[in-house]
Amino acid sequence: MVKNVVQNANDMSESINGQRSPALAGTLLRGLAVMDVLLSARQPMSLGEVAGRVELDQSTTLRLLRALEAARQVLRIGDGKRYLASPKAMRPLSLRHPLEQFRRESAHLLRQLSTQLASTVVLVVFFGGERLVLDVIQAPGSLSPYYEPWLSGPLHASGPGKSLLLSLDVETRRKLLGPEPYQAFTDQTLRTWQALSENLEAAKKVGVITVRDEFYDGLTAVAANYSDEDGNVLGCIVVTGHSAQLDAESTERVSQELSNCARLMPFQSSALRELSVFAGAEVSFSSGKARKREPALAMCNGQEDI
Repeated sequence: MVKNVVQNANDMSESINGQRSPALAGTLLRGLAVMDVLLSARQPMSLGEVAGRVELDQSTTLRLLRALEAARQVLRIGDGKRYLASPKAMRPLSLRHPLEQFRRESAHLLRQLSTQLASTVVLVVFFGGERLVLDVIQAPGSLSPYYEPWLSGPLHASGPGKSLLLSLDVETRRKLLGPEPYQAFTDQTLRTWQALSENLEAAKKVGVITVRDEFYDGLTAVAANYSDEDGNVLGCIVVTGHSAQLDAESTERVSQELSNCARLMPFQSSALRELSVFAGAEVSFSSGKARKREPALAMCNGQEDI
């Protein structure tokens, strides 16, 4: 990721007509690369360590660090020669931000679900065509499948991806998926529009979608979309586990509990209304139409969707 940011900074140093673009563009992207390094670091870093990670010379890196320090994004500690991200950078959102409020208010419900199922539970929020991991609740010995907040897994082969597709109209789905055949990750990956559409339609009818061995062999995800009180889909709840431990009976139980949890979300969190406005859920990012939950999901009878 850091290398990509630095490359973008170099690319933006010239405009389409060969003219130099404003120096701020390159400086900003290089500064973001420095922040990426510090935010992913497990301990304070020296100037040389930061420069090595961002692939810049030390004098340039030092100027960036000093500018970020002046902006209160970076701290110098110890002998003044080691750097780390500031509290402002690590927790930029206000504690009253809709995302933070929603995470706190939903934590008890998700923790109960994780304990009941002895599985990892992941809370995902949709922003247009993107997926943000807001929280991960683990039971002892359960999986920890997500490491980055911004999910980039395949829409056609992941639980959060298929959940997002279910919340969208057909035209938007096709646009996001791109041309066929879709990339294969395992022998179980659905690679054609017809196969994926049939899978999504079947899921819509029962309010459940299960992704078994489609992204990783041996791993299964089951997800349910949750909505605000007006039926706007805001995200999904995902339960993950080993495929060997999720036979038909176990999957049915997971579906029942997960579906119940998703239906309770509007009653559990008063922040959903503000989150709906913040995430732009009332207007779809592509069509300008409200992104409503499908009828089968709105009146889900103990099944769930992923």
